[in-house]
Amino acid sequence: MTAAREQIRRLAERLAVEEFGGEVLDEPIPGYQVLTRRRLVDPLPGVRAAQALAAAARGLLVEQSRDARAAGRSWDEIGQALGLSDSEADEPRAEAAFADLVEGRRPNAHWRAFRSPSTSWRCGSCHELVTDYGPRDSPHPDDQESGHADTCTRHRAALAQWRIDTGWDD
Repeated sequence: MTAAREQIRRLAERLAVEEFGGEVLDEPIPGYQVLTRRRLVDPLPGVRAAQALAAAARGLLVEQSRDARAAGRSWDEIGQALGLSDSEADEPRAEAAFADLVEGRRPNAHWRAFRSPSTSWRCGSCHELVTDYGPRDSPHPDDQESGHADTCTRHRAALAQWRIDTGWDD
């Protein structure tokens, strides 16, 4: 067990006791005279504590992904940081990361929501509130994000790169 996992386990135990009325018991490990194992007498406060931690961790994960987008990171880079494989998934890693973090589900290629899922964040370049529609069928930056200032260097760079990639001249 990693050190981080052990710290989380201790935090969950503390939350179970302090917030959810749990009691800790040190019980002997069968076959050993000195070794004991800590556990909650009733595991339900532990379930509640673990759920609270999972919800907090999920919120932090979504918040950090928004911050990563605001800092100029791509959905593909976020998917890579999540450990998603681009070759094993039914959809590209960027789409899988967006579907998981913003939509809260894995997208089904045969079904699309009536309303496009989106998230928002404040752009690190122009400081405007940007609506992010995620990786879409259209690679044009205006189809993927809206809200950048006309003078936004980040958005202008994305448009310039799109023009290079597609050979499109306005």
